[in-house]
Amino acid sequence: MITYCKFTLCSAMAFKRNNIRRRKNHHFIRLFAASLLMFSALSYGQETSDNLEHIANQEHSANQEYNANKPILKDDFEWQFALDFSLVYDPIIIDGIEQDDLLDYFMPGLLFDISYKGFFLQTNQRRSNALLGGTEFGYQLVVEDNWQLDLIAKAYMQGYDPAAEIEYGGGDKELLAGLRERNATLGIALRYSRYFDNSLLTLDLAATTSGDDEFDKSVRGVIVDSFYSYLLPYRNWDIYLGTGLTYFSQDIVDYYIGVGSSEINESRAAYTAKGGFRGQIEIYAQYPLSESWSFNAGLTQSIYSNNVKASPLVDTNHVIQVMLGVLYVF
Repeated sequence: MITYCKFTLCSAMAFKRNNIRRRKNHHFIRLFAASLLMFSALSYGQETSDNLEHIANQEHSANQEYNANKPILKDDFEWQFALDFSLVYDPIIIDGIEQDDLLDYFMPGLLFDISYKGFFLQTNQRRSNALLGGTEFGYQLVVEDNWQLDLIAKAYMQGYDPAAEIEYGGGDKELLAGLRERNATLGIALRYSRYFDNSLLTLDLAATTSGDDEFDKSVRGVIVDSFYSYLLPYRNWDIYLGTGLTYFSQDIVDYYIGVGSSEINESRAAYTAKGGFRGQIEIYAQYPLSESWSFNAGLTQSIYSNNVKASPLVDTNHVIQVMLGVLYVF
């Protein structure tokens, strides 16, 4: 069973276009830095009684068998990191943005998993790397035998910069010129996780914030994100079969695919988007190659509401994402 989680830091100099396609605003960078500082503060200068409690918890945890289908109390200070070498086909629904060069598909990364005293910094280890929108920083509020409740902060949607796509990424100038940059959507959410035999159901209720609209007003909204994952062990393979449904409120959808008055041209009429849904089905597989190396692959089909396709900015309302890669775990 592979127990690591993933946090991807793409190489900014060598792979400009991949970074452009997955732009995160400065709030997310500050969130990650603050998370590391919090872990440092929590783990520094503990009293002797805390150290004794930590040792006792370690001994207790050592006697418990890891089970991917049961809640794990993240009380001890634990960390792990890995190098990720992945090829990812990751189209987006915005017209005029494509993966053209070989380097557009190569997405190396440095992956982290950190936890202490109920706090954790991680990504979803049951899902395809092609869908990892960002790291989750959270705190376990309640942990029971077969369910848990967490408070988390994460990026739920990635932004895009049309001007940068045109200059660095080979974006279609005719289709993208004159569009504003869209920042990532960050959210604070309550997550309910329900564990069944060989499966997991999660439900996020998130209050989110994006960048500013054309009137310099901060865009805020609601995302309700659900996903069901079933673990199918086969020999040395861990195969995860998943399906999900996500609701995005009107302000969020309009921020990404709406056309404001300053963006109108001969090929783009004004457009105000409504709230919408995204359905997903996914298969993700992991296979250990050695003690340190593992192979993983994933395929995800995403389908958006019909009103999303009605936007002049959108090329299609369904995309298929594919990833193949290897991981080296330290």
